[in-house]
This record gives sequence, C-alpha cells and structure tokens, in this order.
Amino acid sequence: MFGRKKKADVEDQAAPEEVDADLVEVEEEDPVLDEWEEFDLSKDWREDGPFDIDEVDLDADEVKRRDLGAMILTLEKGMTLTLVANQAKEILHARVGRGTSIAELTVYAAPSTSNYRAVIRDTIIDAGNARDIKKVKGPFGTELRRVLVSKNQKGREVLTPVRDWLIEGPRWVLGVRLSGPAGLAEGGKDAAIFEEFVRNIIVRRGDVAMVPGTAVPLTREEK
Repeated sequence: MFGRKKKADVEDQAAPEEVDADLVEVEEEDPVLDEWEEFDLSKDWREDGPFDIDEVDLDADEVKRRDLGAMILTLEKGMTLTLVANQAKEILHARVGRGTSIAELTVYAAPSTSNYRAVIRDTIIDAGNARDIKKVKGPFGTELRRVLVSKNQKGREVLTPVRDWLIEGPRWVLGVRLSGPAGLAEGGKDAAIFEEFVRNIIVRRGDVAMVPGTAVPLTREEK
C-alpha cells in the first residue's frame, strides 16, 4: 500500500503563523463536551486511515486506484462504484457497493478547529427522517445508528437501517453511510470489509474556501 509521510514532513509544509507580540493573550474557557464528543477526541481514529493527501506518497506503489478528485478510492474485488449528482449536476457522493451492501461516501468541508464531526452528526439527527436513533462506540469514534423512513412508489412506508461513520481530518470530515447487511447493528463481515476499505481512502480536500458542512464536489476520472 502507499507510503506514509513522516509527521515532521507534513508539519514542515504548513506555513508559519505570525504572532503580534503587542496583542494581549486572552484565555478562553474550554467548551463543555458531552460523552460522545469526549469519545471522539479520546484517540487518533485515523492512525490507520483514512488519510489526507499530504500524509501519503502515492508514488510508493503501483496499486490501481480510482481518483475522484476530493477522494481517492482503492476498490476491492467485487466492489462497484456509482457517482451521485444533484440537480445542478455536481457529483457530491460516491456509492460503493458489494453484494447488497452499500457505502455512500461524502467529503464535507470543515473548519480547522477540531471535532466538527459532532456538528455534522447533530445535523443528520435533526433532519427528522429517521427513527430509533442512537449513538454507539464505533471503529472511527462515535457511530450513529438509525432507521431511515421513506415511501415506495405505492406509498408504503420503507424502513432502512443505516450506520453513519464520521471521520475528521484536516479541514474535512469524511461521511460514510452503510446500508444493506453492512448497515445492520450486527453488520459482521460486510461491515468489516467496508471498514478496511474506508481505511484505505485518501481525501484531497483542496484549498478552495467552502462553508463548513458543505459537500466537496467530486470529479469523474479522466479516461
């Protein structure tokens, strides 16, 4: 798999911040965190991936990857890829399928402050289109489990269990929504396969200024 850059090399790329010695330093009180925010911040959930583009060396191997601009995917055997566009024809999501399980991937813009994933998580909860919402400890920090409610063409209610992983990187949050067998509480092998897949994702956020929480558009691969 790709080479990992040393942390020192990544830190050296950051522009030094100028400090005005005449400014009076004001100490701000730390925000009060709930138990799930504390769990999010309890460790580095990205130690084994997913990675930021500045953390890897893609020239270190010859693995075939799918470059979608804001994210680079390494599809395993049997996986399919579908790009999802909005009415403005912007590609905002990538759906990776394996059997009857699906992982919908979205890169969200985030501020440089930490734990913006909690804001996105609250936005998902407030959408009001789900039942049985609960937070549990997952492989990437706090995992959101819920049952989406929709209607089919005959007007009958359809219930879809899903699991949401929200993984925070430098100025981005990667959203992963699992459905099908992988979206069940006992996702088992299906969820484990997608977990390994997600750990090999590389995010390329870019430098364009975006409103936090906005989905970063993806691009189609050049033929």
